[in-house]
Amino acid sequence: MTLRLLLAEDDQELKEALVEALSLEAFDVTAFSTAEDALDSAAEQHYDLALFDVVMGGMTGIEALSSLRRSQPNIGVIITTAFATVDIAVDAMKKGADEFLTKPFNLPALSVTLKRVYAERSPQKAIEDRNEDLIFSALSNPIRRSVVKQLKIHRKMKFMDLCRIVGIEDHTKFNFHLRQLVNSGLVEKGDGRIYSLTSTGVQVHSGMLQ
Repeated sequence: MTLRLLLAEDDQELKEALVEALSLEAFDVTAFSTAEDALDSAAEQHYDLALFDVVMGGMTGIEALSSLRRSQPNIGVIITTAFATVDIAVDAMKKGADEFLTKPFNLPALSVTLKRVYAERSPQKAIEDRNEDLIFSALSNPIRRSVVKQLKIHRKMKFMDLCRIVGIEDHTKFNFHLRQLVNSGLVEKGDGRIYSLTSTGVQVHSGMLQ
């Protein structure tokens, strides 16, 4: 899968190196020298990820974050800088950055970071019309996380088999946990008390539990 990356970097040499290296890693990179130009592009087309430098002519990468988030709420954002301080990192995270990297950075490691940020963001795009608080609440319990994991492995399981493999002897307690998963939209209950993951459950497992 090719991921669309919006790059804002005013160091021409570094910008060209990033475009070349990341293109080889299956990223479709659109690069600009200013945050303003990058934001104009983000207003017109979809991007999966953004890689913004902090210090550029005009608007800084951090100042651009709020506008970027408004136009593309689910985009994964990585901020880079050669002048890292704790205050800058905290400011970037508060304003919506998913990751903060200090230059110089290792290009293969950058690719891994970009893909990780995308993986963490992508379930949110896939879960439409769902109450995310309900989903995260359902997954806050280790028993329910174990149920999701086992259903991902075995696909479909009867109540008693699922109860046994998760290791819960209290059937009433276990039934309560299953109801929470069903109510959250992660698990569905079929005939004969056979349980399986919904498509949302599969997406959430892939993005958040591995």
